[in-house]
Amino acid sequence: MAQEFDFSHFRERERAGRDLESILARVPGETARLLFSLVADSPDPDQALSLFERLLAEGDSESDAARVSLFRKDPRLLHYAASIFGYSYWLGEALIRNPDIFPELHRDKRLERAFGREEYRERLARFRERAVEPGIAALRARFRKREYIRIALRDVLGVATLAETTAEISSLADVLIETALSEAEAEAAMRRRFEVFEDRAGDGPQPAPAFTVLALGKLGGEELNYSSDVDLIYVYDDPEELEPFAVHEYFVRQAQLLTDILSRPTPEGAVFRIDLRLRPQGNEGELAVGLRRGLRYYSHEAHDWEMQALIKARRCAGDAGLARRFIQGVEDQVYTRNVNFRAIETALHSREKIDARRRPVPGATGATGGIDVKLDRGGIRDIEFLVQCLQRVYGGEERWLRPGGTLFSLQKLHDKSHISGKEFHELTQAYEFLRLIEHRLQLQRGQQVHRLPSDVQALEVLFRAVDRDRQGRGAAGFLSLLKARMTSVTSIYERVVHSQKRIEKEGREAFQLTPAPAGTVRELSFEQLMQRIALDAPALHEAISRSGCGLHARRNLQRFLSSALTSPERYAALIENPATVERAIELFENSEYLADLLVRHPEAIRRLDHLPPAQVGVLFDSAPESLFTAEGAEVRRGRREEQEPVDSTAEESLTLLRRDFREHSLVIGARALLQALPVCESMQQSSLAADAAIRCALRVTGGEESLAVFALGRLGTREFDAGSDADLLFCRSAACEPEAARLQAEKLVHALAAYTREGTIFAVDSRLRPRGGEGELVIAPQVLEKYLDEEAQPWEALTYTKLRFVAGDRRLAEEIMPAVHSRTVRMAAEPGFAQAVVEMRLRLEKSNRYERSFKLAPGGFYDIDFLASYLMLQAGRPEPENIDDRLQWLQHTGRLNAAVAEVLRDAARLYRTVDHAVRLVTGRARPELPTAEHARAATEALVNRILNRPTGLSVQDELDTAQGSVREIFLRVMLDRWPHRYNGLCPDHD
Repeated sequence: MAQEFDFSHFRERERAGRDLESILARVPGETARLLFSLVADSPDPDQALSLFERLLAEGDSESDAARVSLFRKDPRLLHYAASIFGYSYWLGEALIRNPDIFPELHRDKRLERAFGREEYRERLARFRERAVEPGIAALRARFRKREYIRIALRDVLGVATLAETTAEISSLADVLIETALSEAEAEAAMRRRFEVFEDRAGDGPQPAPAFTVLALGKLGGEELNYSSDVDLIYVYDDPEELEPFAVHEYFVRQAQLLTDILSRPTPEGAVFRIDLRLRPQGNEGELAVGLRRGLRYYSHEAHDWEMQALIKARRCAGDAGLARRFIQGVEDQVYTRNVNFRAIETALHSREKIDARRRPVPGATGATGGIDVKLDRGGIRDIEFLVQCLQRVYGGEERWLRPGGTLFSLQKLHDKSHISGKEFHELTQAYEFLRLIEHRLQLQRGQQVHRLPSDVQALEVLFRAVDRDRQGRGAAGFLSLLKARMTSVTSIYERVVHSQKRIEKEGREAFQLTPAPAGTVRELSFEQLMQRIALDAPALHEAISRSGCGLHARRNLQRFLSSALTSPERYAALIENPATVERAIELFENSEYLADLLVRHPEAIRRLDHLPPAQVGVLFDSAPESLFTAEGAEVRRGRREEQEPVDSTAEESLTLLRRDFREHSLVIGARALLQALPVCESMQQSSLAADAAIRCALRVTGGEESLAVFALGRLGTREFDAGSDADLLFCRSAACEPEAARLQAEKLVHALAAYTREGTIFAVDSRLRPRGGEGELVIAPQVLEKYLDEEAQPWEALTYTKLRFVAGDRRLAEEIMPAVHSRTVRMAAEPGFAQAVVEMRLRLEKSNRYERSFKLAPGGFYDIDFLASYLMLQAGRPEPENIDDRLQWLQHTGRLNAAVAEVLRDAARLYRTVDHAVRLVTGRARPELPTAEHARAATEALVNRILNRPTGLSVQDELDTAQGSVREIFLRVMLDRWPHRYNGLCPDHD
């Protein structure tokens, strides 16, 4: 029967015939003919027919019959399915997995109606009642996809306009963020129970201050795409009467919980990709910022592009009053009356071009595609930029121009005669067309795509998806129209900028439109930057030119050069060290972590001039904190030829400390990547630097005599790494007043973790103290001893095997360490300790949210860590050594046989090396290999180099093998000590 159908619209006709035969076996001929005609008219008939066949083939016979009956009863549903399948493989998959959507669409006759926040709140509440998802993140991710199907139908069927579609996606996002915030608040409150919010006047516990979530970017303008990143800033109220450290710690944790719920990977994908880089101090800043601190930052420290980003700031969740206070507080900085038009232009480009190099002309990669509708000249970004510039220029005097998305703002600018009627019409038409293309690109696979495909067939599918009315232009006509629209935008852009320059020349002193050359460098392309460098520094130009930059190196190098050219001092560092810049190309290609350090601080390139050779494993002398003293800084300044006097105030000393720690981190990371140092050496160096920083900061803040500071976790075992938090425990002597000790500890934490222009040193986590976040920040020895005697859990005994004195009162430490060791050994000897260890390890497994974690998953690093800590306690030797040293000691003392110890040591070395490489390559601490192609390849290559293994060896295969062996050993050893409940977990256990 399939021979009766016309397959001329299909690319793969044989496969289409097979798919149709399968469909005909399941649906009546009349229904099949309607289905086929709808599919043939869709943008991608091959994809639509294939997905239809899967929809009908993957259900059981009973559900198939019910679905076919519903299709016959309501042919609209066939039309809906053909539309989704033809426009979006991504949502087509979701529709196949959620066939109960069809009865819902059958019952709901209101497809013409847009839903707002209230409707989405109700729909989410109903969905939660019947959902079976195991986690809140998975539930929201699935709900989002289901709702996207309805939104996409309204979009592709022409029921909703572009503005209505983006507004509805934004409303849905607001509700998902709002409800996720409620979950995060509940969990944070449960952990803290508000006791931490003590009134400085001594009036006792206070309720939690307000917290709000501000949306920026496309969500802020209510113009969210199907696959946009969501730009957020978290702000909390920081009233003066409450203790700032406790409030800050609470809300940073709440921000972490919220971000985790929204961005956690699930089988349905993440709810959103959350981007927090627009927060104060960017990646180096705290996740949540206090209101007063935030307002000071935007008044005195923020870059101009950060002001520009606030134009679209809008509350999307949390306390409305707090959001209003924040937005009103920054408005005067965003919309100054004496704004500089060219400064706005330069500042915005300094951020927008971080992610992609703009090509000089649209379509430069070929006649059939390759155009980036967002970043190419005349693209979406140019229109949005132009609108935002005009909003800032005129918004100081005309408040009505300030808020709103791009299309609404174009209308307001036209109404106020800041653009002509013709310009308004052309910009609006171009913006709607470009955003429609962007929507169709992202709708297809659910990916953040802005570039047209170069494949002719894929381009034809895109054209059919965009040209809903089938005006017969064809792909070539489509490209011509696109280029014409983008050319028009470019012309208007240049004309408006030219008119602003003319206004300045005619006497409007508020505009300074001809800044010094360095002022406009952020908008230069890579080629223009190289042209300037060729004139200024031929040796540097030659060094860069012969390096053969890859794509990622070129992108990061452009960021680096643009940043360096913003000041003579930064630029001089590059000119003086061309060979070092050439050497850094490998860092730009393979390490986002090191690239970000150099982009923020280009002058630090000098520190890479003379890296110690690979065989020199130690960078620090016997008193490493001497590197962070004012005297040490003066010596280094002499080497740098910076002749300013050494500062002596506490804040200036901390500034030097932050700078030097950052530069030491750069050197350690560069050696790891360029010289493939063993991971134990890199972690040892990072730990020495962290110890020295803590000692120096404690000296500067005046707490050396009142506190003993101990490290736990990775710093305790000297396995600190890039991006690690420092787990610290603070103790005081009995003679020290509790309040004074607490203030000293808070000063130290602030010195180490506060974000400033020089960045931060590292984050501090004090939650491993007795009673966690609800306990006192600083404890007396007798309190710690009593807690270990009466309240501590078995897992805390494992934690305290890593306790190590770092700074402060050494005599107090000599009193505490033996007391802690004796009590943890005694806890380990109690009946049921092995059982508690296994149960805690299994609970951690269940908390794992990563598909292929090499830490939490069965056989991951935590198996080795728990096992080694347990055996060390059993041996009565709870010493804070790194994992390799622990395993060696256990082997030498006969507590592990040589073969088992070797397996565990190899696995631990692999896990630590992969973790180290992921941090260096991506700049993030994630317990699994990256999924992005370049990041994964760079990570695997670095791991194989460090471990001296053949290039191309699959690291994931090695991880899988190691995890299987480690889990077997963990269960076998632990079951020998506790065989009663978990016999079934170890296959060889009798």
